[in-house]
Amino acid sequence: MTKLREKLALRRADFVAAQDASTVRLNTLKTQLSALGPVPEEGSEPEDIASRRTTLKSEIETLNAPRIRAKEAFERAEGLIREIDAALSAQQAAILMRLGPSPLDVRIWPSAMGQLTEALQVVIGSVSAAWNTPVVREEIRDNLPVILSLLLAAGLLMTQGRRWMVHVSLTFNRAESPYANKFASYLRSLGQLAIVILSLHLLARAWDISRLHGNDLAFLLEHAVWILAPFFGSRWMGKQLFPLDGLTQIPVPLQADLRPQARLITHWLGLIVSVQVFMGYLRDAVDFNNGTIAVYSFILVLIASVATFRLGMMIWKSTAGAADDQSIAKSTNRLIMRLGQAIVVGSVISLGLAVVGYSDAADALLFSSLFSAGLLAVLFVTFESVRDLCGMLASDEASGHDGLTAVVINAALILMSLPVFALIWGARVSQLTELWTQFKTGVTLGDVQLSPGAVLELIIVFGIGLLFTRLIQRTLKSRVLAKTKVDAGGQNAIVSGIGYLGIFIAALTAITSAGLDLSSLAIVAGALSVGIGFGLQNIVSNFVSGIILLIERPISVGDWIEVGGNMGIVSKISVRSTSIQTFDRTDVIVPNADLVSGTVTNYTHGSAVGRIIVPVGVAYGNDTRKIEAILQPLAAAHPMVLLDPAPSVVFQGFGADSLNFEIRALLRDINYGLAVKSELNHQIAETFAEQGIEIPFAQRDIWIRNPEALGMILPESSL
Repeated sequence: MTKLREKLALRRADFVAAQDASTVRLNTLKTQLSALGPVPEEGSEPEDIASRRTTLKSEIETLNAPRIRAKEAFERAEGLIREIDAALSAQQAAILMRLGPSPLDVRIWPSAMGQLTEALQVVIGSVSAAWNTPVVREEIRDNLPVILSLLLAAGLLMTQGRRWMVHVSLTFNRAESPYANKFASYLRSLGQLAIVILSLHLLARAWDISRLHGNDLAFLLEHAVWILAPFFGSRWMGKQLFPLDGLTQIPVPLQADLRPQARLITHWLGLIVSVQVFMGYLRDAVDFNNGTIAVYSFILVLIASVATFRLGMMIWKSTAGAADDQSIAKSTNRLIMRLGQAIVVGSVISLGLAVVGYSDAADALLFSSLFSAGLLAVLFVTFESVRDLCGMLASDEASGHDGLTAVVINAALILMSLPVFALIWGARVSQLTELWTQFKTGVTLGDVQLSPGAVLELIIVFGIGLLFTRLIQRTLKSRVLAKTKVDAGGQNAIVSGIGYLGIFIAALTAITSAGLDLSSLAIVAGALSVGIGFGLQNIVSNFVSGIILLIERPISVGDWIEVGGNMGIVSKISVRSTSIQTFDRTDVIVPNADLVSGTVTNYTHGSAVGRIIVPVGVAYGNDTRKIEAILQPLAAAHPMVLLDPAPSVVFQGFGADSLNFEIRALLRDINYGLAVKSELNHQIAETFAEQGIEIPFAQRDIWIRNPEALGMILPESSL
């Protein structure tokens, strides 16, 4: 059924291609037919035009016929493929739910052990049987140079490969860069694992060429790398997850005394998984009965469940008590803790299924869980190495280590690993290829076929058009309009209009090049116009205003603005509204239409330079020139105050209680205005105290209209 499905998938692809055959010729014929105009309702048209119309229609029908047949064949193949997929899924579910004999029934053990021993003896005995065959000996002599070359290459890799990888990794080591050193360590360990796998492949290939095996062993040799990869991969994984040197950063927060045990359990689990893979291939080559399958599956599941339970409990308890102030570390520890809980629960359920007799379900659950945990561990270690690589290559290592590039690469690795997870949990390759085919085909929206290729083409064409528009705007502003007599406002209006026009043309060109039919949008546009007329004016107004804000950028995230009596820092700009965080740490949501049509004060737009005014009052009788001479150097000495233009001291006038002065100074960053004011006031108070200059209090003269009333209230001694 799987082979039949593959053939149907190939034929279906041919039918899809046949549906698009002769598209250019067909469009040309339709254009020619429309050029003849409609058939007259009254009277008759000239004979030559009627003949030409008939010919064009006949050619169009001739070209359409194979396209219609291809479409019908495509639908038939699609239906057959769906039926086969349903049958395969039902068969797979039936295998998982198949109930065999319980391994607790001791009566099945003798025959099961006998069948297993016999199968292994047949595999091992095929070597001696092949050696005693003269034809095989002759073939060994003929292929001896190739066999010796493969063995020599495998020996060199096993003995010298580790040293080679050390030399390669030394090229990445930097004494001043811890990220480079960690990436070099990861690269060295990964290379050593690859060398071991390659050596195994060469040995298996040499054995296969020697023909010292039977058909069953040949099948196992063909998959030798896949059989032994879990064991050697677990050794690499244990070293990465549970380092023993105390210097390497610990990915999984286990206590030092538990790490050797965790590494040993990881190695044992890798060995059990390799044995399980070996038995799976042997099961395909030898016809085991249900009792044998139940016995060997129970043995492997029992050992793996106990080891998995122990490892999961260690991870669970260690990460549950791990505390870290960083939110990223907390989320990572929580994820590791959930993984430990999952493998503990999975091991218990798998052992229960194996005891009952659901051997296939127990194997699928337990070993799929182990493979998934292993893949997650590989991803976890690789994520950190990618961050180390980005930090090593960046000019600022700290920002590169936690930068956007590392996040994007790790996200891509997660997406690439999703099909592997699906295969681990029983998905078929045909199902994944079907999803990929549907993804490439895209979705149909009315008469428009929207595929990833069309979307990518649309984005690329629009991006090129946008870059070209920006280039024209920059050239107009700096080279053309700057040499005209148009004022600055007119220049900005022209440049903005060119920008809007360029964006519109770029969008129109991108949609057309992607093959999207704009005529199909007419109904949608009509419906939108009716909706706008019935109450969407404000929403559309805010939407358009948001686009204007995002394009013109009169305000940007981080600007200090004041609008509608609200003052604060712009925290977010969306197409509908803008969020402002006030200095009281409250969020104010302002509709974009208010920002476009209203008055907005932007204190930091284009430049953070701004002016502060510090009022100063001194008592009457002080020398005003002396006060100015004191205040001027105080303002100029502050590091945040610009010296060009220099700060000024203004004698404002004569107040009711004091002589009023003002310090007016431009700051490098107006965001520090309050701090600078506070510091200047401290310095002024200290300097005035040293100079004996009085800062006056408010003075009032009290006039009592009837002082004789005081004699009635107060005793004579106090008058």
